[in-house]
Amino acid sequence: MSTIVYAKPYKLRAGALALVVHCAFFALLYFGASWKVRPPQGMVVDIWDSLPGEEVAPVKVEPSKLIAQPKLDKPMQPVAPPKADIELSAKKRSQEKSKPTKTESKRRIEKVDVAEHKKQERLRVQAEQKMLVEQKMIEVQKARAEHERARAEQANIVAKLRRNLKAELEKAEPPKVVEPVKSAASLKADLELAEKKRLQEKFQEAVKIESKRQLEKVDAQLKLKIQAEQKIEAEQKAEAEHKAQAEQKALVKQKMQAERKAEAERKAEMEQRAEAERKAEMEQRAEAERKAEMEQRAEAERKMQAKLKILAEKKAQAEEKERAKQKIQAEQKLLAEQKEQAEKKAQAEQKAKIEQERARAEQKMQAEQERARAAQAVAVGREVAEYKAKIIAKIRRNIVMLPDIPYNARAEFDVTLLPGGMVLNSILVKPSGSAAYDSAVERAIKKAEPLPLPPDAALFSNFRELRLKFSPKE
Repeated sequence: MSTIVYAKPYKLRAGALALVVHCAFFALLYFGASWKVRPPQGMVVDIWDSLPGEEVAPVKVEPSKLIAQPKLDKPMQPVAPPKADIELSAKKRSQEKSKPTKTESKRRIEKVDVAEHKKQERLRVQAEQKMLVEQKMIEVQKARAEHERARAEQANIVAKLRRNLKAELEKAEPPKVVEPVKSAASLKADLELAEKKRLQEKFQEAVKIESKRQLEKVDAQLKLKIQAEQKIEAEQKAEAEHKAQAEQKALVKQKMQAERKAEAERKAEMEQRAEAERKAEMEQRAEAERKAEMEQRAEAERKMQAKLKILAEKKAQAEEKERAKQKIQAEQKLLAEQKEQAEKKAQAEQKAKIEQERARAEQKMQAEQERARAAQAVAVGREVAEYKAKIIAKIRRNIVMLPDIPYNARAEFDVTLLPGGMVLNSILVKPSGSAAYDSAVERAIKKAEPLPLPPDAALFSNFRELRLKFSPKE
């Protein structure tokens, strides 16, 4: 009974504390869910068909004016111009008259092009404004989505703190039931319960402070993000306004340039017309002067041709005499060349005959040398074979034959000799199958030093490296 009496007050206190904590968390949850951040204000944009302060006047295409033909009441009388020259001059004048009409049509086409260009610029500006509005709407939607995400994160943080606190409370051990045996034990239990209560209050206070700090941090981040987005939006708006003003100025400037260009073209056209009239008058005068000059030239050419004809006849006679003289000289030169060629041919034949005799003598001498070399090679080969046989015979005399060596054994050695007949190296190339016989031959090669060599030192190259074969049956 005593245990139940002491446990009930602690349970009531723990239940009351848990109820208070749950109420506080519900309050925090409600505050976090109902926390509102001021959403970004919407923007109303008017899409204009044309820029403000500028009205595009319709392009007026003026009809082509008829060009007044110059009056030719008193035309200049050329000095007896031929009919072909008159037709040519009339054709040139008609071409000059048709040129201003082409210039007028070109100017009208340019005006139409300027109007079309202005229309395209206006459409481009409208499209850019529409794109800016769409971008701003997308940015507003992104800001709202970010705000919703921040609120969801805040709710998740509060729920997580609540779960952590609940877990800590569940882990807390229930107060131990102490029998009231002694007053000191009861006092100790009371102290422990008070300490646990103080720790729980301290933990709840820390949870509250941490949740408040997290909420303040999220709120500050959202405010900074909204301020940055508002700043970017203001900068974009200022940039769009600046760009629209610049484009408006560019269009006004382009319009003024087009007007100045049209005025300059009109002035240039008038100057060209006046220049064409002056040019036609000067051409008529030049044509008359040219015709008179041509007649004078023709008369002078006739006189010059008569003189040239007389000079050509005299020149032809002189050239005929010169050709006859050159013909005689060419014949004399041909005879001299033929004589010289005959002498050269005789000398070449004599020289070829001498060369043939010398070549035959050289061939004969080479044949004799070849025969001598062949004879010498035969003698050297005979001497080399003789001394090789002597070397093999001397080595065989020093081979100590053992009774168990097979009769058909055959060993091959590569022997390297020094100039005095001493053995530098002996290598067994092909064993005989009997190690005793191979060792006996190798000892015999060392024992036979110095090996016999020919007295002629020039033949030592044939004995420097020898391949020697040995067999008991030889």
